[in-house]
Amino acid sequence: MTLHDPHAAMAKAFRETALSLIGIFQIYEVDRELSEATAEALGAVFRRHLQDASQTTGDRTFSPLHALADELERMQAPRAG
Repeated sequence: MTLHDPHAAMAKAFRETALSLIGIFQIYEVDRELSEATAEALGAVFRRHLQDASQTTGDRTFSPLHALADELERMQAPRAG
């Protein structure tokens, strides 16, 4: 990733934010509702900035932030084309 790739930089920043929040939410035993709302808000902002909501997250048994982090990681993968 270089400074010339804003897509990758934004994806990394959002993923790091999601991972940080996972840790904070676990430490403070945050309600699932807050975790879900946070994941939805971060995901909406991320998708709005990158205009790429084509990838969906499968049904996950862990927190929505984990699912968001997975989605962000998939979006960071090199694009074919």
